[in-house]
Amino acid sequence: MKTDDLINALAAGIEPVRPARIHPLWIAAAFAASVGGVLLLLGLRPDLSSAMTGPTFWLKALYTTAMAGVALFLVTRLGRPGVAARRALYGVFGTVGVALVVAGVELALTPTADWTRSWLGLTWTYCARNILMMSVFAAPLIWLGARPLAPTRPMASGAALGLLTGAIAATAYGLHCPEATSPFVATWYTLGMALAAAIGAVIGRFALRW
Repeated sequence: MKTDDLINALAAGIEPVRPARIHPLWIAAAFAASVGGVLLLLGLRPDLSSAMTGPTFWLKALYTTAMAGVALFLVTRLGRPGVAARRALYGVFGTVGVALVVAGVELALTPTADWTRSWLGLTWTYCARNILMMSVFAAPLIWLGARPLAPTRPMASGAALGLLTGAIAATAYGLHCPEATSPFVATWYTLGMALAAAIGAVIGRFALRW
């Protein structure tokens, strides 16, 4: 048998391998777990049904969902050895950048006397903490779902997993949180997700070693 024929024969039975990823069911389960945490520990906001008829509720959800999407992209890129993650990082910073621009525009259109209230709201002292607390419910499912991945940068991958967990938790927390101004969301929701990412980086340093 010629070499080319041998190669073709060996290759004939090979099926393409689908790149590893976190299955969407793990994402859905993590979100459901965070919603369960909200229901168990915090409760839904009393005016949820009316809030869902306005745009501000959905804009807040759009930001956290978009962050979850780019964080998932980052997790996937970092979970494949030799694959660059720069575009995914641009997505993360770009999403935060858009939120900050929207917050700046809203502040510019707000009377100066109301700036502090728009930025701090009524719950700034515990918003980030609550998001971090809700991420505890989602984290085990996200980390279990990441088992098929093969990260070679443990801290970066852990941070990405933490960011994904925090974004999912922040989306669920929106069902409880009465705040809706862009400056508040861009600051305190982002801080909550960043804290989850920081803790994820520490965990990843030890848990994601080969």
